[in-house]
Amino acid sequence: MSFDLGLYVITASIPELGRDHYDVAAAAIEGGATAIQLRIKKRAMGEALKIANAIHELTQEAGIPLIINDHVGIAMASKAEGLHVGPDDISIPSARRMLGAGVMIGRSAKKHVEAIRAEQEGASYVGVGPVFATENKPGEPPVGTASLIKVGAVVGVPVVAIGGINAGNIAQCIESGADGVAVIGAVAMADDMVAATATLRNALDRARGKSRRGVGARGGK
Repeated sequence: MSFDLGLYVITASIPELGRDHYDVAAAAIEGGATAIQLRIKKRAMGEALKIANAIHELTQEAGIPLIINDHVGIAMASKAEGLHVGPDDISIPSARRMLGAGVMIGRSAKKHVEAIRAEQEGASYVGVGPVFATENKPGEPPVGTASLIKVGAVVGVPVVAIGGINAGNIAQCIESGADGVAVIGAVAMADDMVAATATLRNALDRARGKSRRGVGARGGK
């Protein structure tokens, strides 16, 4: 399975702006996102699955993957193309046994040793961060682009930068070895989510053009 993880938009629910996960996903897809992650917390399983199925219809129509954060059961039931796990979630081997070989499994990593371990366990890609300071991880020190360089030098799977990413620093991430970038607030909190996504996509495409390397360069699954 080969997908482009270049502009990886993670959904959020922003009640004060009248936005839920579906709204963010729909706008991101219209603006040019290449992958969507459903990161849903504090919802009943049935409601979460309903949202996942609705978003999956959008991603399938757009020809891009839907990746589920944490919930292997929702990933299975929705037939999503991917699952993303953190260090405290289900192990990659266990998730692989449940999901099969055709599903992407991503793993969060802060350090290159964690990324190496994730690849050895069968991760399809690694998410590295927070690269920059972010409100989504308050009090957590950023790892900086140096971590992208270190991770990119030791793993053969795609590397996705996350944390404080915006149109102004995408180029830094790509130049430092990231194959793609993941964003939350840069889209979900924008006045115009479609326009914000398009701006991010343009910045990504320009950075890739300069680096002359695409996400598939590391053998993405």
